[in-house]
Amino acid sequence: MRLKCAKVTLCVALFGHNFAVAQYGRGGGDWLTDGADAQRSGWVKNDPHISVESVAAGAMQPLWKIKLNGAPTAPVVASRLITYKGFKDLLFVSTSGDNVVAIDHALGKVFWETHLPYDSLLVPVKNGTETCPAGMTAGLALAGPAAMVIPAPAPEVPRAPAPIPTLPRPKRIPAVVYALSSDGLIHTLNQHTGTDIGPAFRFIRGNAKAHDLISVGNQIYAVTSDHCGEVANGVWSINMDDTLVTEQRTGDASVLGLAFGVDSVFATTTEGIEALDAKTLKVTRQEPYGSGAGTSPLVFKFKDKEYVASGNLSGHIFLMDPVSLALLVNVPGKGAKLGSAFASWEDADSHARWLLTVKDGKVVAFKVVEQNGSVALEPGWTSRELVSPAAPIVVNGVVFALSSGSRTAGAVLYALDGATGKELWNSGKVMGSYSTTGISAGASKVYVGTHDGMLYAFGYLLNRE
Repeated sequence: MRLKCAKVTLCVALFGHNFAVAQYGRGGGDWLTDGADAQRSGWVKNDPHISVESVAAGAMQPLWKIKLNGAPTAPVVASRLITYKGFKDLLFVSTSGDNVVAIDHALGKVFWETHLPYDSLLVPVKNGTETCPAGMTAGLALAGPAAMVIPAPAPEVPRAPAPIPTLPRPKRIPAVVYALSSDGLIHTLNQHTGTDIGPAFRFIRGNAKAHDLISVGNQIYAVTSDHCGEVANGVWSINMDDTLVTEQRTGDASVLGLAFGVDSVFATTTEGIEALDAKTLKVTRQEPYGSGAGTSPLVFKFKDKEYVASGNLSGHIFLMDPVSLALLVNVPGKGAKLGSAFASWEDADSHARWLLTVKDGKVVAFKVVEQNGSVALEPGWTSRELVSPAAPIVVNGVVFALSSGSRTAGAVLYALDGATGKELWNSGKVMGSYSTTGISAGASKVYVGTHDGMLYAFGYLLNRE
């Protein structure tokens, strides 16, 4: 195991040569990880049925709800799969009880369910707290496409024709779901059956508060926070080729989240901003910003340039240069409380780029513009006040905002016009409990999990459903 320790502050950037980074503009209906993609955009770029016009005309409706064994994480959604039961539309969700469930989201029925046994000498935590919940805390991750930094090709050398391949052919590896169980093991599950494709590997010490699990190339990344289970706060990665684990401890600073750019990876913590080497996690540079981060990072492109968005505990919203970490935009916060994450999307017609976050209980939208040759944030619209709102997401120009509710009021999902903030639809009193998991989307549906173990699907009713 490679273990490196260094003091880390608010935002961590990991750099490296020949480093795989997930591609921009995935589009389609896949939701691969927390925040949809490696940039944490919270955006489903294309959807054939959800649009501002269709939602305004009544396309959104409650589709199904299903009871799970434990509070669910936000689901991840795969494209249509060919399974042993034929074509299936599946989503995958984990619960606090170390269960992983595949659901046929066209029907709202369980396709398979797997319990991940606790395998650690440490005693499992049964009764958690609000800061350190018990059980499985990390959401699932699907293996996403990656763009490699490829060296220039060598000159072609004439070769003899390749021999004709003979049987037996190489074994085909099925599509997988990555799951980080509460004992700290990383599992590689077959998407079709839920069984472990190979042995689970030790990744993080058991009983940690782990989150932001993501697959990028052959690396799996996660972060830990709040010293839960006496586990050090930090950024972790495991190479799935040789199972080598690398760790960067962040001291008293809790890591809030990860986001990937073209050449770098960023992780916000509660103190400052630093750059780390992708393989060794060695600190290469650092820049403190104000009172420490209050949000996960987000990476987006505007006019072919890349920017990093983050916010601090005083409500300031920052845009930073991804190479130098120089501060480019600082929207004063005036003590406002920001939400846990951003979302960003680009209008397909006007090419306007938008940045969304939660501020003092309301979703606020900024238009990314150019002023005097520099990037700037222009105030756009503000939603109604919501109860403990989750980070917003965007589906094809429709912003979905979740009023998470409270112990006395259920969660409510709202759909807003992404360009104007006009309210188009809400779910009313369908959900009977509050939500602690946030929202995700895919295949013309939006998914909300609630504290009582229910998972709800809202969206467009397809003909086959």
